[in-house]
Amino acid sequence: MLSWRTAVIAGVVMLALALIMPSLRVYFEQQQQLQQLRADAATAQAEVDDLNGEVARWDDPSFLVAQARERLAYVFPGETPYRVVDPETVATDDAGQAEAAEDSTDVTGNTWYDTLWGSILVAGNGTDAADDAQAPPGSAVPEASPSPQVAQDGDQSTADTAETDDAGGTADTSDANVDFSE
Repeated sequence: MLSWRTAVIAGVVMLALALIMPSLRVYFEQQQQLQQLRADAATAQAEVDDLNGEVARWDDPSFLVAQARERLAYVFPGETPYRVVDPETVATDDAGQAEAAEDSTDVTGNTWYDTLWGSILVAGNGTDAADDAQAPPGSAVPEASPSPQVAQDGDQSTADTAETDDAGGTADTSDANVDFSE
């Protein structure tokens, strides 16, 4: 059986462990962080040493000349520069001209604002994307809304019999007043 003295000593030891354990946990975590920081500092110092070595190489005149020749294709006065090109990576002139001709036919007649206006008209009409795919970009899209009535010289009786143009199907609006009221 336990005596009251043994119980008090056990309680004091438990209390001491309860007070010391959080401090020990924090101590070990800090030691681990310190090791990680020392490893990071050693890596950073190695990188600094490498960069200092590279800066020292740029101080050498022969390295500077070699880099200018290699990177910028500089030559000394009186030298004739030659550039050797790998024939597998260079396209022939015939293929390049054919591709340029194809590209120029795609762009002809389609300015950016024609394409933009065509897309606005398509969006306003609510047509499907499948219908739009068949029409070339920038092509004229017929208007879905009726055109306003055009009256010649302010006369409402001639608004219903306005002449239309054969090419565009629009009303002749020269010297015409446009009436938007219904």
